[in-house]
Amino acid sequence: MEKLENHLKGLEEQLLLKRKEDFEDLLADDFFEYGSSGNTYNKEDQLAAFKGESHERNVVYQLSNFDMTQLADDVAHVTYKVFNEQTEQYSLRSSIWRQCNGKWQMFFHQGTMTN
Repeated sequence: MEKLENHLKGLEEQLLLKRKEDFEDLLADDFFEYGSSGNTYNKEDQLAAFKGESHERNVVYQLSNFDMTQLADDVAHVTYKVFNEQTEQYSLRSSIWRQCNGKWQMFFHQGTMTN
């Protein structure tokens, strides 16, 4: 189980780098998100955000308090805290990952701003 936890933590850290190819690969086609803004997003919304917009590639995010619960052989829930060094803002994150054809993809995500 520790191996899976480390793997999913690595995938979450990959998504924090804000690279379009990671979003294309790691978000499930039926991905759904409740954003910290209160808006909802799907995979297409996330990919569209890369068009004509420069993402915060130089922003450093610190991930802490990572925890995983395996809900089924092919489903896991992770929670963690992120610190954005640029804005000095914390957020709590929650994701559900699902394995399909031997590959883990994020199915659901929620971010909530916190202190």
